[in-house]
Amino acid sequence: MTRSYRDHDWSSSIAEFTGDNSGYYQDKFADIFEGGRARLRPNWAAAIIGPLWAASRGLFGAFLVAGLVEIALVIGIVFLGTGGLSVDNMARAQSLEKLSEARLAQANDERQKGNEAAANQMQELLKSLAQSAAIERAVANDNARAATMLIVSTIAGLLGLRAVFAMAGDWLYSRQYMRWRRDRATPSGRSYQRVVACGLLLVIIYVVALFGAKVPQLASTLAIQSNTSELAGITATALDQFFTSITLSGRSTFDAITGSISALVASVESLLQGLPWICTVLVVVFAAWLLAGSGTAAFTAAGLVYLALFGFWQKSMVTIALLGTAAVLALSTGIPLGILCGKSPRAYRIFRPILDLMQTMPAFIYLVPIIAFFGIGKTPGVLATTIFGMPPVARLTALGLQQVPLSIKEAALAFGATPWQSLVKVELPLAMPSIMAGINQTILMCLSMVVIASLIGAGGLGEDVLQALQFASVGQGFLVGAAVLVCAIILDRLIQGKRSNNQ
Repeated sequence: MTRSYRDHDWSSSIAEFTGDNSGYYQDKFADIFEGGRARLRPNWAAAIIGPLWAASRGLFGAFLVAGLVEIALVIGIVFLGTGGLSVDNMARAQSLEKLSEARLAQANDERQKGNEAAANQMQELLKSLAQSAAIERAVANDNARAATMLIVSTIAGLLGLRAVFAMAGDWLYSRQYMRWRRDRATPSGRSYQRVVACGLLLVIIYVVALFGAKVPQLASTLAIQSNTSELAGITATALDQFFTSITLSGRSTFDAITGSISALVASVESLLQGLPWICTVLVVVFAAWLLAGSGTAAFTAAGLVYLALFGFWQKSMVTIALLGTAAVLALSTGIPLGILCGKSPRAYRIFRPILDLMQTMPAFIYLVPIIAFFGIGKTPGVLATTIFGMPPVARLTALGLQQVPLSIKEAALAFGATPWQSLVKVELPLAMPSIMAGINQTILMCLSMVVIASLIGAGGLGEDVLQALQFASVGQGFLVGAAVLVCAIILDRLIQGKRSNNQ
C-alpha cells in the first residue's frame, strides 16, 4: 500500500471506525499497512486496562484470551501467596505430630502400667511418626521458599503479558478495521456498554475462582453434586421404564428383526466355515489378484495363512460374517440416503444433524439402546455396527453428487435424458470415486465396531481381544491384534484396488 493511505477517504473511514482518537490510529494504521516497520510505541490504554480495552474496541477474541490468561496468572499468585503450595504438606505434618503426641501419651500409660514391651513398641512408632512429620514439614518449608520465586516469576509473566498486549493492541485493532471495511456489521468505535458487560464477566469469574473454595457459604452454593445425583437417579429410572415399555410393546417386531439377522449371519458363517480353508484362501487370493494386482494377492495369501496357522481362522470367519452382514445393511441404507441428500438440499439439511450425531457419538454408546431392545448376541452386534458404519458412505455419496458440475447435468438433460437416466448414467459414474471412498470407510469402521461388539456377545476375534485385555496377556493380544490388522488391510486393499480400476 502506498502513501495514498493517508488521503482524505482513509482518514474519514478511520474516523468513522474508531469514533474518537482517530488521529492516533491514522498514524499507527499508516505505519502498519504501508509495509514499513511500525513504530514500537505501546498503546497505553491497552497496557493499563488490558482486556477491557479490547472489549471496549470490540476485540472480543483478544479480550477472552488475554482475560483468561490474566485470571489464571492472578489466581496462581493468590494460590502461591496464601501458602497453597505447602498447605497439604503442612497439614500432614501437623496431623502426624498430633498422632505422635497421642502415641507418646499411650507409651507413658503403658510404662506406668509396667508393660515395658508395649511402651517400647509405642516409642518406636513415635519415632517413625516424628520422622515422617519432620520430612513433611521440611517439604512444606521448601515449597514455601519455592513459592516466593514462583510468585515473582508469575508477576513478571503478568507484566510481560500486559506489555505484549500493549505492543500488539494497535496491530489487532488494524485487523479489526480491515474486517470492518469488508463487513460493516463488525464492531467499531468505543462502547462503554461492552466494557461494563465484559468487566462484570471478569469480576464474576474472579470472585468464583478466588473465593469459591475459601468461603464456605459460596462453596456450598456452588456445590450441586447432591442435587445433580438425585436428578440423575430420577431421570435414569424414568428412562429405564421408557425403554422397558418400548421393548414390551414392540417385542414381536424386535423378535422378527432378530430372527432375520440371525438367519442371515448364520448362513454367511456356514458358507465361510463350511468350505475348506484352502479353498477359501484360493478364492480370496484370486479375487485380490484380479482387483488389486499380484502384490496385494501375495500379501493376502500370507495374511490368510497366518490366520489359519495361528488358530484364528474360525473366529476370523465369524468376524467376516458379522462384518459382511453389517456392511451390506449399512451400504444398502447409506447409499440411497446419500443419493437423496445429494439431490435434495432440504433432505440434506434434515439428515445432516442426524449424521453428525451418529459420527460424533462414541462407539460404546451405540451398545446401550441396542441391548435394551435386542438383548445380547450377534444380532445387536450387527445392528450396532450397521448404525456406526453407515454415516461415511451417506456423506461421501452426497458429496460426490453435489460435486458433479452443473454444466454436465444440464448437458445430459439437453440431450434428452430423463432425471433417472441423468442420475444413473451421468451423475453416479462421475461421483463413483467419492462413493467408493465412502464404501471403504464404512467397511473399515464396521470392522472396528465388530471387534467392540464382542462386549455384548457378538463373538469373533473381538472375544480374543477382550480376553487378552482382561488377563493382561500381551503376547496373545499382539497375535489377535495382528489378525484383526490382517483382515483390515486385506479388505482395504481389495476395495482400493476396485476403486482404482473404476477411476
